[in-house]
Amino acid sequence: MEGRKSILKMDQNFRQRMNKNIQESYANDFIDESTWTVSDQLNSFNNIQSTIKHFQKKYEFLKSSNDLDNDFMNDTNPFLFVVNNGLISVNNRNKMLKDFKTIVPNVEFRQLISTYANQKFLRQSYLQLISEHPEIDQYQIKHSRNIYKINFLDDGSVKLVATNLSDLDVKNDNYIQKYKSFGIRATIILPPNASPIMKYSYFMK
Repeated sequence: MEGRKSILKMDQNFRQRMNKNIQESYANDFIDESTWTVSDQLNSFNNIQSTIKHFQKKYEFLKSSNDLDNDFMNDTNPFLFVVNNGLISVNNRNKMLKDFKTIVPNVEFRQLISTYANQKFLRQSYLQLISEHPEIDQYQIKHSRNIYKINFLDDGSVKLVATNLSDLDVKNDNYIQKYKSFGIRATIILPPNASPIMKYSYFMK
């Protein structure tokens, strides 16, 4: 009996190590050391203002319930969520939502994060990139993946950094391929008693 328990424990430890290795290998695909350029504030001002207004309206609507935004943890691209430097293990959506609720017990904080940490928020970053670099439209986007990093700051603010990394391929063989990948990022700080502060950044290489 003791031998069987020992084997089961060894098997469990092996599975845990394997799961950890798989998670780490998966997470490595979301790391990029490129130099990011902050979008010109004058060019991005209207986009930022309309985005904040739209998503704050969505958040106010959510506050009348206990629900999270339907787009939260529902990306069509592979994605990662990191809260206070802790990775939410990649799993099915229900399990990830359960882990998220454990990490963030406050309902209003959960609703606020769910409003912004989704593909629709990242979409605005892409539109900003297109407005500044229309040549990106000559490429086919592939291998897209999203990363959402959330941190609770000492002053009660929530900082959210939403990032998309993608590879590029030319649509037309006659077009000279200048770029092989790009990244877009929206960083927003949501203070408890003030208007959100937001910026866009990107890289192309």
